[in-house]
This record gives sequence, C-alpha cells and structure tokens, in this order.
Amino acid sequence: MGAVRRRARGALIVVTATTFAVLSVGASFAQQTTTKARAGESGFQLRIASMSAAGATKEAPVETSSASWRHTFGSERRAEGRRRPVPFSADVVVLQDVTNLGPVKQMLPARSYQVMASRQILENAKPGRQHTEVATTAIAVNKSGGLRAVAQEHLLEMAEPPAGTPHPLSAALAVKLRRGSGSFWIMTLDVSPCPASAAKDDAHCAVAKRQLDLLDAWVSAKLAAGETIIVAGRLHKMLETESLPGTLDRLARLARAPQISETCEDVNGSVARSYILVGAKPVSGENVKFEAHAAPVDDHKPEMGCALVADVRF
Repeated sequence: MGAVRRRARGALIVVTATTFAVLSVGASFAQQTTTKARAGESGFQLRIASMSAAGATKEAPVETSSASWRHTFGSERRAEGRRRPVPFSADVVVLQDVTNLGPVKQMLPARSYQVMASRQILENAKPGRQHTEVATTAIAVNKSGGLRAVAQEHLLEMAEPPAGTPHPLSAALAVKLRRGSGSFWIMTLDVSPCPASAAKDDAHCAVAKRQLDLLDAWVSAKLAAGETIIVAGRLHKMLETESLPGTLDRLARLARAPQISETCEDVNGSVARSYILVGAKPVSGENVKFEAHAAPVDDHKPEMGCALVADVRF
C-alpha cells in the first residue's frame, strides 16, 4: 500500500483507482459528507465521478419474432436498450466515450443533471458521415448541488492527430463552476493510450505526449491565474513508473493496487486508468482530502462497468 506524498509547491494532489486499496471505508469522510457541494471557510466538498459512457452499451440484443411483419425497406434498425439511471449520486460526473447524448441523459436524467458535451460531438451529426462515430467527452452537473456553470472551454486541439496518425482522438472539455463566492474549473479528458512497451516512434505515444503537453500548458496557465482546477478522466499512464510533463509531474502519487468492487466489472480497465487531479494553488496540499471507491454504473448488470467515485475536500 502506498502512502500519499503531498507537496505544498503547486499543491497538486491526485486520486486514482488505487485509492481503493489504501483508504478505509469505516467512519470516513465519504460517509460524513453528502453529495451536495458546499463552499465555505474550508472551501469545497464535492463528490466527483468519472466513468465511461461506452460500458453501458453492452446491452443484450432485443429478441423479436422472425415472423414479425415489416412495413419498411432496407436494413433493419433496432432501438438501443434503454439505460438505467446510475445508482450513485455525485456533484459532478465526468464522462468519456460519449457518442450520443441520448443514453447519457438516460443514465443522468435531466431532472437531476445538466449535461454539457464537447463540441466534438457535432461531428457525429454531420449528414452523410461515413466514418465511425467519434467518442468524446462530457460533464454532468448535479442540479441539487448548488453549482452553477459560468464558463466553458473546448480543447478541440486535443483531438487533432498529427499527420500519419488517423486513429480518432477525444477532445477535452473544461467547465468553470461557481457556488457562492467560490469557483473552480473541472476538465474531462481521455488521453490516447501509450503502452509502456511501445517503441520510441510509436504514433500513439507521440499523440499522447502532444495531448499531455497541451494539458500541462492549460493547467499551468490556470494555476498562474490563481484558479483552482480539477482534471478527471483517463490518462492511460502508470504514474508510479512514468513521468508527466512540467507542472503535471509535481503530483502526490499513490501505489497502483486497484481493488475493483465485485458489484461491477472494470470494462477495458477504464477505472484502473482513471485519475482525478486537484490543483488548488492558494491552498496547501495538506488541506486537500480524498475518499474514493468503485461504484457500478448499473446495479443490475455488473458488465456495464464501474465508475470511479471520489469525495474531495479542498
């Protein structure tokens, strides 16, 4: 089990899926806090969830009678199975693998969440599109948490592949949230995978490096302006053995020993590769506290995947 190493300089703290192995669930901060965001003398208390919207697409096919009569021509199109609302509540949910807002709004109903997606999703609405749907990012804000979206930044450059790397990339989305006199930026992202065993000239790794450099520049600029930032999503990095560029490398890190709950499956290692980073420049790292656990996306279907849920106080 790894100990958290906090550093006052930059005051950046990271939570990963490995938090499951080192944080107790007894009378913990997670049990003492509600999902309602609070801002006061001690700052914010938030519950943040990071999840893939693709995990819940593994619905069983709908069985129909072979003798059913059709009144249309062409290939048959069947409606996708309806998603259940997620069984957990969070102040903010960051999503990756978003291709269609319909299923997202089924999991995070409009009566409870305001959903904002990257502009990249408009690529999927272009008429005559022949390519595979673009998987992008989105952020959902709980309407009962007292948080108000006051600004958005769409980092579409994160999805621009260099020449010779045609594989699709996800853009990042950042939203500035305010409650009372306090505010912070939260970003959702999905960095291109770069296997540790990859060759030095691997195209995926070149893309990942470029994306991380863009992320580092964004984080550094926000911290220099005195902003508080949260970055959540998939970094596809082993932070205990791999470095991050610039400001991102000055992070407190946990030993990677994820323990995924038996109530859900970590589809494609999505949770194990997810991180939540907090950068609160005016605040000492000693004042940033976390509790985290894995939660099922669907209580009735473990194969729909897990979400990384973290209670954060800063």
